[in-house]
Amino acid sequence: MNTIPLRDTRLAYFEQGRGEPLVFVHGTLGSMRDFPAQVEFFSQSHRVIAYSRRFHPPNPADRSGDSYSLSVHAADLAEMVEALGIAPATVIASSYGGYVALCCAVRHPGFIQRLVLGEPPMLPLLRKTHEGETALEEFEANTLAPARAAFAGGDDMLGVRKFFDGVSGRRGTFDLLPGPLRERLMESAATLRLELLAGADEYMPAIPDDQIHAALVPVLLLNGQKSPRMFSLITDELERLLPDTYRVLIPGAGHAMHAANPGFYNGVVREFLTPV
Repeated sequence: MNTIPLRDTRLAYFEQGRGEPLVFVHGTLGSMRDFPAQVEFFSQSHRVIAYSRRFHPPNPADRSGDSYSLSVHAADLAEMVEALGIAPATVIASSYGGYVALCCAVRHPGFIQRLVLGEPPMLPLLRKTHEGETALEEFEANTLAPARAAFAGGDDMLGVRKFFDGVSGRRGTFDLLPGPLRERLMESAATLRLELLAGADEYMPAIPDDQIHAALVPVLLLNGQKSPRMFSLITDELERLLPDTYRVLIPGAGHAMHAANPGFYNGVVREFLTPV
């Protein structure tokens, strides 16, 4: 494990392999350890770089009142690829990491050349349709509000459970996980609390349609076959707005599709990365 200094912090990262660089960006409740199957597979032909985003383990979870901001995470990604000398980078991102990566491509043009986005939870895009509005209201009522309430009441375990079950789309999913995986998720409880108690304008801001459309990079959009419907609705909007997209459904997988069906996931990503 290495650390890299940015403008006001240091972020943990590691790299493996040689060749064209690939940067992996994790989602909520995650860290640089989230992509073992991808690291093993792609490091045979690429220089794989995985880092822990600001506040995520093993980085400090709380830095004297700093808020959890999409803009800050996007700036971190741009600064990191510049510091490593790999801009413009190919970025492979999961969940909120995909939100971060797309924001980086929009607000810091020239730092990203290709994107793989696995169900970025860009909730403002759900407001564009009646079905999306309904899905957003249900997610807020059944997942976000109960998780926030649990964290506000000091029950981190309940907060993580409510959030994880909601994103997975099935109650009880967290409790069925193997003990070591539950423990690893709980290592990010303080970070999730910071996320969910942040202001929506910082944590989950809307990116204007015209700015998304202006992101002139090839994008692979991925959905999990078993994921909650709202993720497919968000991806529908991204497919409509982004000018250069290729979309694939990962069979037998939910939101953490890179872990649930790594063989299929890796094959699709490799195909996307291979020049025609």
